Amino acid sequence: LPEKHLYKNRLQEYTQKAGLPLPTYRSKNEGFPHVPKFWAQVEVNGKTYASTGRFTHVKEAEQDAARTALEHITQIVKNAGIPTIQDPNYCKSILNEYCAKINLKKPEYTTTFGNEKHPVFISSMVFNGETYKGEVAGSKKMAEQLAARAAIQSLLESGSEVIRQIISSKFNIHKPALGFKDLGTDRSNLQIVVKSGNTVVFLYDQRH
Repeated sequence: LPEKHLYKNRLQEYTQKAGLPLPTYRSKNEGFPHVPKFWAQVEVNGKTYASTGRFTHVKEAEQDAARTALEHITQIVKNAGIPTIQDPNYCKSILNEYCAKINLKKPEYTTTFGNEKHPVFISSMVFNGETYKGEVAGSKKMAEQLAARAAIQSLLESGSEVIRQIISSKFNIHKPALGFKDLGTDRSNLQIVVKSGNTVVFLYDQRH
């Protein structure tokens, strides 16, 4: 299919991965019955995006509205930076909680051992139809945590608010007293760094 026919599919995939309600569309004919000029809007996560032109078919107007939404969302994610999880020790637990929240099957891990000369482990797993592979680890347990981290990182990159909320609620959140602006409740521009000791530190991305 041409790219212009895929915008609605891509937007729906984004909302599903991010754990958001599906997009809702509305359209209006600003022309005449015999010479239609359709205009459309789409609502995503409480925000409304409109088509930039007028079209002879409703579906075309909706695709253009979806394109506008995707362009704005992509720019927001790009400007916010991609959060990273530095400490993988809690990743399996975070991912399991995510699965429970959105009714997904828990991932199954496959771990391979190197050899006696290179006693290392590498784990992979299938999660929501995608295969994720972790980095090399010194134990089977850590190899699985690293595979889980790869999946979580993918969810964060997709803009999943559900996974952000799980990370936020799972640990005690501390903000540095000096050198950072008041973050309020908007965490869309935060760099997430998970550290040991049941602490999550949210660092302000000062590129904004």
